Amino acid sequence: MVTYSDTLSRYVTELFAEEDEALRRVRRRMAEHGLPTIHIKPEEGRFLQVLARACGARRAVEVGTLGGYSAIWIARGLLPDGVLYTVERNPDYARLAREHVAAAKVPARVDVVEGDARHVLRELAGQAPFDFVFIDAEKGDYRFYYEWAVDHLRVGGVVAAHNAFAHGRVVAGDDETARLVREFNAHVAADRRVLSTVFPAGDGMVVAVKVADGQA
Repeated sequence: MVTYSDTLSRYVTELFAEEDEALRRVRRRMAEHGLPTIHIKPEEGRFLQVLARACGARRAVEVGTLGGYSAIWIARGLLPDGVLYTVERNPDYARLAREHVAAAKVPARVDVVEGDARHVLRELAGQAPFDFVFIDAEKGDYRFYYEWAVDHLRVGGVVAAHNAFAHGRVVAGDDETARLVREFNAHVAADRRVLSTVFPAGDGMVVAVKVADGQA
């Protein structure tokens, strides 16, 4: 059985997810400004872009903007008249993300919303239903974000959550993050409102589609 590796990651990236200058610039500037290196990998970004376009997303939400790298990938997958609300608690990260998104000139509108995601999501509820939600934030809040997403997605809408493998520790790790991720993954797997799985590239991504009758 072939195991996904850095070699295969490079193969997928070079063939399907080669970064343009706008994306390379985001990574450079995040490093220059000392942002943590926790953004998604290029093949994960391309996967999000494909997911967004596959479900015909016009209205999307991202929880955890960081420097805007994943926001650009997602926005490029939205329909041209689409809008992405991306939520970031750190005002310095939010400012940098706005600069990066503006420079990338994506056709969809991207609103970088500053504030605690729990409060911001309650305010965004009035914009529902959404087509696509991406979660990449504090693992202790994943279940809250996921429940909000499922409640505010249209039928056929998609929610994705990063770090399903907890940096490789999800199976046997005994730390708090590994435990939280295991519990979150199990919660989604048991949720009959969605059809779900894990995309096994990068650090893994939970992907769930909201189903019509609640029975997947």
